[in-house]
Amino acid sequence: MSYDKAIEIKPDYHEAWSNRGNSLDDLGRKEEAIVPYEKAIEIKPDYANAFYNRACCYSLMGNLELALEDLTIAFRLNPKHYRQLAATDRDLDPLRALTEFISLMETTET
Repeated sequence: MSYDKAIEIKPDYHEAWSNRGNSLDDLGRKEEAIVPYEKAIEIKPDYANAFYNRACCYSLMGNLELALEDLTIAFRLNPKHYRQLAATDRDLDPLRALTEFISLMETTET
C-alpha cells in the first residue's frame, strides 16, 4: 500500500494512518482497519474522520457500544458534517433502531 510508504517516511502523518484504515476497511478487513484509525487518533486526538470511520467499522462488526462512543465523539467535533453522513451511511444501519443513536441524531440537528 502506498500509505505504508507514506507512514514509513512520516510516521506521525495522521491522514496516512487514517487512509490506511480506509483501505483495509474497503477490503473488508474491518478488524485490521481499527489499528490504523487508533494510531491516527493517537497522533491527532481531535481527528473526527478517524473516529467516524472507526465507528462505521465497529458498527459493521457488531460492537454497537464502541460504535456509538466513536460516533458521539465525531459528532461533538463536527456535528453538522458527521450528522449528514450518518443520516444515510449504510455502515451505521446496525445502530439505527437504538434509542442512543436516535437521540444522538436528534441532539445534533442544527
